[in-house]
This record gives sequence, C-alpha cells and structure tokens, in this order.
Amino acid sequence: MEQLHRKMADPNTPHSLLRNYFIIDEERSGPFTPALALNPETVEIPPTPEAQMRGEMAIGAANWFSRMRRLSAFNRRLAEGYDGPIIVSEGDSWFQFPILLDDTIDQLIRMGYAVRSLGAAGDTLENMISKAEYLTALRQTGAAVFLFSAGGNDVLGGGHLADHLRNFDPSMSPAEHILPSFDTLVAKAIQGYDTVLRSVEALPGEIQIFCHGYDKPVPNSGKWLGKPMKTRGITDKAFQKSITDELIDRFNGRLKTLIAGFANAHYINVRGVVGSSASQWHDELHPKNPGYLKVAQKFDAGIRSVAPRAFAGVPRPMPSGGMAARSFIRKRQAGGGTSRTGLSLHVGMNRIDVNHYGTDGKLTACIADAEAMKGIAGSRGFEVMDILTDAQGTRDAVISAITEASKRLKSGDIFLYTYAGHGSQMHDFNGDEADNLDETWCLFDGMLLDDEAYELWCRFDEGVRILAILDCCHSGTAIRAAPALFDNASGSQDGNKARMLPVPVARQAFANNPELYRSIGSARAGGDGNGLLADDIALSDHRSPLRATIRLISGCQDNQLSMDGFFNGRFTEELLKVWNNGRFSGSYDAFHKAILKGMPPTQTPNHFQIGQADPAFDGQVPFTI
Repeated sequence: MEQLHRKMADPNTPHSLLRNYFIIDEERSGPFTPALALNPETVEIPPTPEAQMRGEMAIGAANWFSRMRRLSAFNRRLAEGYDGPIIVSEGDSWFQFPILLDDTIDQLIRMGYAVRSLGAAGDTLENMISKAEYLTALRQTGAAVFLFSAGGNDVLGGGHLADHLRNFDPSMSPAEHILPSFDTLVAKAIQGYDTVLRSVEALPGEIQIFCHGYDKPVPNSGKWLGKPMKTRGITDKAFQKSITDELIDRFNGRLKTLIAGFANAHYINVRGVVGSSASQWHDELHPKNPGYLKVAQKFDAGIRSVAPRAFAGVPRPMPSGGMAARSFIRKRQAGGGTSRTGLSLHVGMNRIDVNHYGTDGKLTACIADAEAMKGIAGSRGFEVMDILTDAQGTRDAVISAITEASKRLKSGDIFLYTYAGHGSQMHDFNGDEADNLDETWCLFDGMLLDDEAYELWCRFDEGVRILAILDCCHSGTAIRAAPALFDNASGSQDGNKARMLPVPVARQAFANNPELYRSIGSARAGGDGNGLLADDIALSDHRSPLRATIRLISGCQDNQLSMDGFFNGRFTEELLKVWNNGRFSGSYDAFHKAILKGMPPTQTPNHFQIGQADPAFDGQVPFTI
C-alpha cells in the first residue's frame, strides 16, 4: 500500500505502471462512471482500519491522479517551447478513463498536443456547466481549441435504460421500442450543449470547439445495455445492437444539427470508428485503447483542418503567470460574439385602408408595440430589417421582407417577426380548416391569411428559428390554421378597444375585393377540391413540410380578444414588464408563464410551436441569437 501511494504521488508515473494495481469495481461503477478497486492479487492490504482507509484514498484519488499527471505533462510541454495549439478539454470517461485505459485525451497527448485536461469519469453536463471550470481554463491558458465530450450519462438516464424501452414486441421495429422519454433526455442534453457552446463562443477570440456523439456500443450482457434490455424481453443480440445504434444515432443527429449553427464549432462523427465487435470494446460503453486511438485520430484531423484559418500568423506572446511562452495560441480579439445572424421585422397597424376595409379600424397603441419590440430586438443584437406602420404595412411589404429574411438566414440563425394590429377571419376557400375559416393579420391594404403565412415559413431553411410575437385578436394559432371558433362581439374593456376586425367588417372587405381573397384562398394547397377535408389537417404540413422551427407567443387564445391599452397593447405591456429590460433569464416556457400570471382572465396568451423540434431553442432565454 505504501509503495502504491508513493507511485501515485508522483505525477510523472505513467498509467502503465499503475494498471496492475487496480481493477474495475462492477458494483460501484455507473454508466460512463468507471469505479476502481484495488487488485488484491497485486496490492497487499493489511487487515487494519487505517489500511482500509488508505486503500479507499488510493481509489478515490484515481481521477485526481490522472488530472495531475496530465497537468504536469501540459506544463512541461509548454516549458519545452511547444508551438502548437493550446487545447482545453472537458468531458466524461471518453476523455478521462482513470488509469486502466489510454483514452482519447491520452492519445492526443501522445500525438504531441498540449492539453489542459479537466475531464472526470462520470461527470454530467449539469455538473460541467455549474462548475464552468472550462471557461476559467480557456481564459487562463489562452487556448485556441476546446474539446468537449458529454451527454453519455445524461442520455442513458443514469443507468436506467430499461425505463425508456417498451417490452419486446416482434411486430415492432427496434426504433419503435424506444419510448418518447428517451427523446426528452436527448433534448435536455442538447440544451446543455447549447449552453456550453454559447459560453465558449462569448469568450474573446475565435476558439475552435470540437464535440462528438460517441460510437455505437455493443450490448454484451452488461448492466448498462444488455441486462436492462433483457428485463424488457429483448434478448436477441442483433436486435439489441439495432436499438443501441438508434439511441446513438438520435443523439448524434441532434448534436450535429445544433453544432451546425455555430461557425467555430465542429462535429466529429466517430460512429463506426471503434468497430462493431465486442472484442473491440473494453466494456459496453468504452472502447479499448486501439479504439480510443482511432477516435483521437478523428479529433487530430479536425484540429488540423482548421489550423491554417485559426492559428496562422499568430505572434508569440510574452510569458505570464509562470506559464512558458508559446507561439501557437489563438488570436485575441476585443471580445467574443455570436456567429449566427438575427433578423427582425416589426409591424404595427394603428390604421388600415378605409378604401379596402370600409373603415380605418383605428387603434391607439399598435405602433408603440412595434417600436417596443424593435427596441428589444436591437438590444439583443438583431439586425432590424424594418418597422412597418400603417400605410407602410402593406401585404407586399410584409411578404417581401419575410421572403428576404428566408433567403438570408441559414441553420442556427433566427428571425423575429412581431405584429400588433387587428386580427380577423376569412372564409376558407381551400377546405383546409375544420371551422371553414382562415385566420388573418389585417395589413394596411388587405388581410394576410394564415395559409400565406405558413407558406412563407416554409421558405426558411432547416435549422432556422422563427419567433413570432402577435398582439392581435384570435392569435392563439395565427401562424397557422386555428381550429377554434370565436365570439363575434367586438368587445371593449375599460374603454379600450379589442384588436379584432369584426366579422361584418371582414365581410365588407371581402365584398369590396372578392377576386383578391378568392384567388388567395383558392391558390393555397388544401383539401380534396370539394371543400372536404381528406383528414384532420388543422396545424398540419399541408403538403409543404416545414423545415424551420416556428415558435408563437400570442396575445390571446383563438376564441379571445387582445385588448388595446393606453401606451401598449395589454399583452405587450405585460411582456415588457416580464422582460424587464433584459433582466429575465428563463426559458420561453417560463417567459410565457410569467406573462400569463399578470394577464386578466379574459385574455390568455398562447405559446406553441410548429415545424421541426429544436430542444436548444426551447431552453434558450427569449430573443437569444
């Protein structure tokens, strides 16, 4: 025991000289959390309480020993005049498997990189985020590269895989045996990744980030994969492998989509790298050394691919803080910032064209709402495309601006559209509404139907986030078909008008312009041509699948009225109060609930989403680019 402690106290002792003294403790290990025990065949443990305690200390020091050994190697490499990219790594057991394996980071260090390693076997995303050691290390070292490995513990539910599987059914595919609860775990993990990527992106300099989503493991009667599946009656090895392949593919797919929205982040696909034979895996979740070497080679290729852009021509800094000088560090900039684009468009209609509608529909606070939303957008770094008010807010102007945004934005970008004005309904000419009515935004020279809005959203690329803030009547689902009916009364409260264009006025607008609305409504894809629905297609894709993600926060439900106010609409007033000049720090769901608490019972703001699921979007602070 004393000899072992002396060896472990020396950070220069290589793993290879310690491996014979430890074995895996199967009972205490968790998924991606290998626990060690002393090997009774190679370590003499005297039968005394003190010796037992010192044995426990040796086991508990495994992660610490690995980290200190790497820190010593890092400092030594810098002192020797290292001129490559400084790297900080944070992660789980794929980046820090204590003593028994040469993991990904061990392999990269052998390749000659200087790596400030912070990994710890069993670490979770939540713990990494809360401690934020990686941010401190990135600042202190001036690192050019950040390597991140996380999510394994999170998506496997802490070792409770069986909780996320259905009982075996031979009529179902492997993918169908996975419960929706697993996708919830993946969504939460992706939200954590989004937090980490954004925090690194905000640091000064162009730090290159590399992430991976693990290789596809081989279930082998172990307690993390094979045994949990067996409890569900899933015993066929090939079927088990297909399920784990699907689990890993889902996580990788979400991660790859997220990373596409960050210019300095890179997804490393290691699926298929280790191999599909159980003999190539140390256990159900971790490769053997040759597999880790192959994973490290993928990271090495990724780092080398960005080196000419990220590191060329960087001057050698002076030594500081006791750290040796190095020439190959990241270029310092005045500050960090997002690589994504945010565009916003704001429409406020206090008046509409009397020649089209037969009334000017006078409201008092809609332009103020548009100005307020423009202010939020500007404070959050959005490029404000335009603010369209009254006569500027024509159908053509709004359609043109949204179309321009769809052409400019790419995956990871965001479009903010706000509308304050009258909401109304129009006869459904294409038979795609359960209530035979299309919801509309009342623009200056004519109503824009929800079918048209939907087609505009379809023009945006996959991965684009769209946030629509609507303060108008019957706006609960006004970014698409609204399934609910409503009370036709115009309504008023405390002398303030409802933001509703009454049905008689809408009818008059149609009577004044029948060919316009008939052609608009009939031109949209819909039912079977006879005004009959082929199926229940309210809120459906209508033959034009959405590739983007559209989130709506609206002033009321479909069967309610949004009230005008003194300075702002009642909904916008409450939104501004909750936003509190940017001090609000919760998610969109929390934002909606906070607004809801301050609203009168007659007006219930809605929050819903259509298009592609985007868990990172769900977890972001509102108006985040």
